[in-house]
Amino acid sequence: YADIVFLVDSSVNMGSSTFEEIKYFIYQIVDQLDIGIDKYRVGLAQYSKEGRVEFLLNTYKSKEDVLNHIQGRVTFLGGPLQTGSALEFLHKVFFKEEAGSRISQGTPQFAVVITSAKSKDDVAGAAEELKEMGVKVILVGVQNSDREEMEVIATSPLVYQVSGGQSITQLHQDIIDVLEAPVQQQYDSALDAKVASVADIVFLVDESSRIGLRNFQLIRTFLLKIVNALDIGPHNVRVGLVLYSDEPRLEFTLNTFEDKSDILNYLTKLPYRGGSTHTGAAIDFLRKKVFTQEAGSRKNQGVQQLAVVITDGQSYDDFVEPASKLRHHGVAVYAVGTKNISESSQLDKIASYPPRKHVTNLESFLQLSNIEWKIKKQLCSEIVSQTFVVPLRSRTLKEGCVDTEEADIYFLIDGSSSIYPNDFQDMKVFMNEMISTFQVSANGVRFGVVQYESTPQTEFMISQYNSVNQLKEAVRVIQQSGGGTNTGGALRYMKSLFAKAARDSVPKLLIVITDGESQDQVTMAAEELRQEGIVIYAIGVRNAIKKELKDIAGTEKRMFFVNDFDSLKLIKHDIVQDICSPEACKNMKADIILLVDSSESIRPADFQKMKDFIQLIVNRSDIGADKVQIGLLQFSSEPQEEFQLNRYGNKTDLRRAISGMRQIKTGTMTGKALTFASSYFDEPKGGRPRVKQYLIVITDGEAQDIVRQPAETIRDKGITIYAIGVLQANNSQLVEIAGSQDKVFFEDNFDSLIFLEKEIFFEICNPEDSCKRTEVADIIFLVHGSRSITDLQFQGMQRIMEAVVNDSVVGKDNVQFGAVVYSTDPQDHFSLNAFAAKSQVREAIFNLRPMPGLTFTARALNFARERFGMAYGGRTSSLSVTRILVLITDQPTSPSDRPNLPVAAKSLKQGGINVFAVGVDEASRTELEEIVGERERLFFAQSYNELESLHNNLTHTVCDEAKPACGNQQADLIFLIDGSERISARNFSAMKTFMKEIVDSFIIAQDKVQVGVIQYSKDPQKEIYLNEFLSDTAVKERIDSIVQLKTSTFTGKGLRFVKSFFETANGGRKKRGVLQSLVVITGGQSNDMVDEAAIALRNDGIHVFAIGLGIPNSFELLRIAGDACRVYVLENFEVLKTIERKIVTEICELKDHSRMHFSQKLQKYLPELLHRMESLTNISCTVESQIDIRFKYQVFAQNGQSLFDSDFEAYDEEILQKFLVVQTIVDTYLNADFLQSFWEKSLSLASVLLVFTDGLDDTIEMLRTTADSLRIKGLDALLMVGLENMQDLNELQEIEFGRGFGYKQPLSIGYPELPNILLKELDMVAERKCCNVLAKCVGERGSRGVTGPPGRKVSVQKCLLVSYFVLPGEDGDPGSQGDRGYKGVRGKRVRIINTLTLSDKKKNNIGLWIPFHTVRLFQGTAKCPVYPTELVFALDMSEDVTLAAFERMRAIVISLLRIIKLSESNCPTGARISIVSYNTNTRYLIRFSEFQRNNLLLEAVQKIPLERSSGRRNIGAAMRFIARNVFKRVRQGVLVRKVALFFTSGLSQDATSINTAVLEFGALDITPVVIAFNEVPNVRRAFSMDDTRRFQLLIWERQQDERLESITYCTLCYDKCKPDTNCEVTVPPPVMVNMDITYVMDSSGSIDSDEFERAKDFVSTMLDHFVITSEPRGSDEGARVALVQQAPQSFISNRSISPVNKEFDLITYSGKNLMKRHIQESVHQLEGPSAIGHALQWTIDNIFFKAPKPRQHRVIFTILGSKTSSWDRQKLREVALQAKCQGFIMFTLALGNNITSSELTELSSFPAEQHLVQLGRVLKLEMAYAQKFSRVFLNLLKRGMNSYPSQELQEECESLNRGDAQQQVAVLER
Repeated sequence: YADIVFLVDSSVNMGSSTFEEIKYFIYQIVDQLDIGIDKYRVGLAQYSKEGRVEFLLNTYKSKEDVLNHIQGRVTFLGGPLQTGSALEFLHKVFFKEEAGSRISQGTPQFAVVITSAKSKDDVAGAAEELKEMGVKVILVGVQNSDREEMEVIATSPLVYQVSGGQSITQLHQDIIDVLEAPVQQQYDSALDAKVASVADIVFLVDESSRIGLRNFQLIRTFLLKIVNALDIGPHNVRVGLVLYSDEPRLEFTLNTFEDKSDILNYLTKLPYRGGSTHTGAAIDFLRKKVFTQEAGSRKNQGVQQLAVVITDGQSYDDFVEPASKLRHHGVAVYAVGTKNISESSQLDKIASYPPRKHVTNLESFLQLSNIEWKIKKQLCSEIVSQTFVVPLRSRTLKEGCVDTEEADIYFLIDGSSSIYPNDFQDMKVFMNEMISTFQVSANGVRFGVVQYESTPQTEFMISQYNSVNQLKEAVRVIQQSGGGTNTGGALRYMKSLFAKAARDSVPKLLIVITDGESQDQVTMAAEELRQEGIVIYAIGVRNAIKKELKDIAGTEKRMFFVNDFDSLKLIKHDIVQDICSPEACKNMKADIILLVDSSESIRPADFQKMKDFIQLIVNRSDIGADKVQIGLLQFSSEPQEEFQLNRYGNKTDLRRAISGMRQIKTGTMTGKALTFASSYFDEPKGGRPRVKQYLIVITDGEAQDIVRQPAETIRDKGITIYAIGVLQANNSQLVEIAGSQDKVFFEDNFDSLIFLEKEIFFEICNPEDSCKRTEVADIIFLVHGSRSITDLQFQGMQRIMEAVVNDSVVGKDNVQFGAVVYSTDPQDHFSLNAFAAKSQVREAIFNLRPMPGLTFTARALNFARERFGMAYGGRTSSLSVTRILVLITDQPTSPSDRPNLPVAAKSLKQGGINVFAVGVDEASRTELEEIVGERERLFFAQSYNELESLHNNLTHTVCDEAKPACGNQQADLIFLIDGSERISARNFSAMKTFMKEIVDSFIIAQDKVQVGVIQYSKDPQKEIYLNEFLSDTAVKERIDSIVQLKTSTFTGKGLRFVKSFFETANGGRKKRGVLQSLVVITGGQSNDMVDEAAIALRNDGIHVFAIGLGIPNSFELLRIAGDACRVYVLENFEVLKTIERKIVTEICELKDHSRMHFSQKLQKYLPELLHRMESLTNISCTVESQIDIRFKYQVFAQNGQSLFDSDFEAYDEEILQKFLVVQTIVDTYLNADFLQSFWEKSLSLASVLLVFTDGLDDTIEMLRTTADSLRIKGLDALLMVGLENMQDLNELQEIEFGRGFGYKQPLSIGYPELPNILLKELDMVAERKCCNVLAKCVGERGSRGVTGPPGRKVSVQKCLLVSYFVLPGEDGDPGSQGDRGYKGVRGKRVRIINTLTLSDKKKNNIGLWIPFHTVRLFQGTAKCPVYPTELVFALDMSEDVTLAAFERMRAIVISLLRIIKLSESNCPTGARISIVSYNTNTRYLIRFSEFQRNNLLLEAVQKIPLERSSGRRNIGAAMRFIARNVFKRVRQGVLVRKVALFFTSGLSQDATSINTAVLEFGALDITPVVIAFNEVPNVRRAFSMDDTRRFQLLIWERQQDERLESITYCTLCYDKCKPDTNCEVTVPPPVMVNMDITYVMDSSGSIDSDEFERAKDFVSTMLDHFVITSEPRGSDEGARVALVQQAPQSFISNRSISPVNKEFDLITYSGKNLMKRHIQESVHQLEGPSAIGHALQWTIDNIFFKAPKPRQHRVIFTILGSKTSSWDRQKLREVALQAKCQGFIMFTLALGNNITSSELTELSSFPAEQHLVQLGRVLKLEMAYAQKFSRVFLNLLKRGMNSYPSQELQEECESLNRGDAQQQVAVLER
């Protein structure tokens, strides 16, 4: 069925007689349709100048009424013909729900338009809007109708024109055939996404009831079309599908199907289910279950991860956080939805940034058929862009920012409480990524950070850190403050900070990041900053106010808004680009021609938007004959000149000419236009061939001719082409035009062109260059000026020196400059290390003056050579810094000096100094060629006036010569080169040159960089082993001799072959921690698969770079490299030179990543270690004293200077992190001086030195001698810990002393138990030093687990030496590891002082001093809490809570918080606080992570208001919320306690939820306290289940009843080692319950053997938790136990045998020990079918009914690991219901997730949440939960909390008793 609207032309053109024919035509159509409210609906309108409604879609419900109206009530109008206006009228009036349209339900929508002539108004826009909303437009033309216009209006191909002699009535059957066609289910391959051939794409589709069946069919068709367009395959595109409503349903994973046809077949049968919408749970499901390696995700191989969410409805759960987590997981999220949710911007919160590229809003799902191409293009664009564009543009951005040499940049970041910790981390990542983009130095770009909440706080000033690494470390350790949001005050604070560090003429920038509205005014504060010349960028996240952001920034151009913090990294590019553009674009010269598509497919409005885009380019350009010139051409079927490059010299004329351009409106001949455009760059038409030239092509569709050849012709002239595609432009053609994907820009519509202007212009400002800036070098100018030189001429020499300086990055770690002026004698004007800022060098050059005298060049050359030495600021040759001498002279050397010239030149060459010569005027070209050695290094000007023309050539040559410095880089580098027949001899030679240039960038030596080469074709061939040649000369000579193989291309075979070349036998040094890199160069697609071989290499720690030449968008490169950042796609071999420096830099930076990995490892490890050291709390010799641990942190430079020195402090993570930042700048070596420095620099009372090292830097004998001297001086212990790459740990034992019997085990950072080992070692030293004992005895350490009950005193199990002392045992797993001992005698208090020094540069060595001395413990220092505690307060905000009652609650909370010490980090100390409010629902007020300072927390609590609500009280639901949600993310550790304190102002009726909560609290070790202002019998009754006496109920009806000490002593501050005498906490005895219990164990083949063993252990352990009768045949005291397994293997074929294996029945055993032995020795897995229903029936009949004297409670305890067999399902339903009705108590323990929820519900008594425990994983902790839950359940059973059967089953049981079992089962199924 469908909704059909007829729109009839009633103008004078139609005429009344033809109008009557039209009426009859419509009558014929309607008469054949099945009209009805749920069938076909019909509407009718006529029009001339404007539209008129005849009847709407919902006016008539019967065919008769419709036909009557058509026949009798439609009259001819007359008037002018305005079809465009009528189409708008149709859109606004008819296709709306209120007019009867069912568009939102997916019902097909048709408009049948009948017209007689060409319209007087424009029809294109209105027709397009109608079609875009999902309406199919059928066009019927009569009389003088215009065919061309009809095709514009209609949905192709639905155009019907009545030709001469034909009657319109003859067309009615054609129209009916279209209207009666079913919803389009077919799919075609018109959508071609083959270009994007590698990705993992998962579709998440809403199938809730709001969607409806018709819309679901539309979505299914949409999926079919998209999938059919993709290049499906296991190594190409993988697709997964999840449907969701109430819960997500996995249809198929990414690795389910390998063939497209299988997916399409599956989709055609996709079922529709309905239900409610839970988008958040579904998105979470994608992250946890679908985008995983197990489900086929290839994320770890660098493959793009994409999710397409299709939804139509408000979600019933939170989806913002799950969507954020999915995006954090590296998934690009697309959202497609209808207006139901789009209006509230929900799609924006689901999708990735920017929304314009990732969000598609629909008015109805009918529009899906119109936007298939758009979604396909978005997906393809994302895949291609992330692989081939984003990495390249990131490199371009960094290169473009080299010009921004000076700037002072502050980040002002919001640290308020509304920002979650993960979001705060995103901010830090954003800042660090920005910092990495700039050239940071003390005189260059500087960064500082201020954090603010209610008040601002300086984290570090811009003058504090001068390197990228230091800054990144400083940012990393920033801790969130928490509090309010006073942005205005923070802005005012920034004024003085900028003033303190102001530098003349240096840009000042402030980047503000906030997530909400400021609580104070921002406008004036921001304006004051701008008046000081400070440029402000305002970034708003989530709830930030856009108007406020604009007020802060002062302009929308510097205002940014994102929906979530994870999107910050995506706007970084735009902000950095804006910051760097002014310098990058300064003095830019360029010829820019725009070639604009003017074809008929472009609407006039869109053509105007193109013109607006061109105007933006003009506005941004500095127009002028010697600056930027702009030309404009347009094309359609023919090209047309608008104006040439040199036509207009100012912006005003350009703007006027652009505005006057008129659209051509014919075909799209792009190739012809490119040929036409080529000559416009030549000089006759205003071009400047020596200036960079650019062509920007804009098109909206596919070219109708060939574009490749004309585009190549233009690019071969050195012209860069940018191709912008809009709407349905073809990406492959755009790449052919531009030459590479990174120069292609694609947008969905013309509105988005404005977003491209900055990007393209920045690239024009920053042209691709093999070397943009000289980054690292020592450069000395050697300048001679003759006696006759004038000041003006000498200034020419100075300017050429300045040009070299300007094109260099000046700094101590970058380029250093020196200058020598000479005549008869040379004179050193400034040495290499004299200046660290470019401005200083320029000033020094300006002050140079020529010297009178003769020209002694050889003498000057020798003098200058010495100035490269370290004594004059030169850098050591081991750092491989390029040395360059620039000789500038205007005279030949004097005759007496001429003989010395050859020797001087040779000495320079032998010294590794590269000489460049600039000769002027009378200088001797012959002499200079002899000095430089290579003609390319000689630059000659006939006169001083010509010197300026040499600037560019000289600076570029110097830049190319100065190789990136890798310092002491060690690396194994192998080239794998394609030698196949498709590589020409010329290109093969280019590859060899490229390899040689790379080799030249490194120091080739056995202990530095080693190079290997493999050539491959059909078979691979060894060319060079890594250890074969150990000099650059030898390697390059061997590369030159390589002969090309010239067969086919098998890259996979080459990759497999190369793996062995990294092995030790072939020179590989991987085992010594040396970085491994492979550079693959290929010229075409491989004939074999590359994936497995490449993955194997990467898994082996080899960094793979893939370079593809002449193969655009080859995803094979990504599959080789595994990381898009290491993929390089080049148009041809000639441009290999442009990436030499990039490859070298990447390899160099791998070293830094390795260092960072080491540094991060320590930063993760050291805080844990030091925190554990704090737990050394007692020694044995004195009761009154305790160990008090203090730490002192110091960093020393190699010269002994102290760089960081703290006071002795209690452990403070903030101090530690600041110390770690400073230590990264120091080189350390483990030699004798290193060890000795600690004793000399630290306090003499120190007694332990702990050293972390990656290897010895001195002889063992020297280090042992130093260690012995330290021992004689008083050092008690020296402990050595080896780092990950330490080769021989046994060496360390040669130096150590002072360890206990554990000395035989060398210490390594890789040992999980290292903190415990070190703790024991330090404990031993403390005992020896402070108590004068040789050793102490301790118990074996148990495995880490939950806190066990207090133990009994036992004998010690291990003795280290001779003396025996008993100390408190560790809290262990309450299992078989052993019992805890009693608390030992308290010893003397010891103070530990600690000095720590570490570094991760050159060598990774860390020294840690731990000195000891004894101090007295002051009275009254008991802390609260004693153990780390997670504390939740729940405030009652129900409808009947009065303000007075609420204030009592808040006052009690504040009183308790005043005595509690908060945790100041996530380390397990102190308390973390969360506060919730509850009534019917529960919601967070404060989360655990928000506050780490008491004063801020108290302030926040004081501000909590009473929220008026109509919600009734449900304390049970609140308890369960806290158990399941609030305590979901707690700190880990055996001592961590969980306490929940509830306030209630009245009764809560739901006893069931309270009972369930008590079960869960008991199982989760949560201690609840309920403070009630009235009696609460339901809570009292529920708490009676607790037999540990931990649960507290306090009835404080009056204020004077309040006794806070009962909470503090017995709960919050409770010390289980020293319990208060008033606190009754006991170890509960086994439960005495009168029951018969049978355990029915799943022993089928479906359950894993590990799960089966855990199930056995569970049953065995549960026997300890209740009293088992000693007289099973007689006594009524205690429980009787039986055990059966189901089902034997033979039960599959023979149903007449027993479905169970009876292990023992209720009267077999009279004690638990015999039962346990039976379980452990005799119970073995049966591995048969699962037959639960049959097993239950047998158990009831043969265990329960045959046992004498049945007990009060009969419990069937089923343990399941799999769902029952299909043939057992019906039996299970019947037996389970029957058992419940007979009063059996049915408890179920489910292991794993393979059992259906319906099956579990059937097996469990009501309420199911009290009788069912489902464990996702069968781990120890999970089983412990099940045991504790089951034990509390026994108490619930004992106290008769529930009735069996339950009231809810009463009616069903009565039906069953009447024999109506079949009916009952049907009810249950429903």
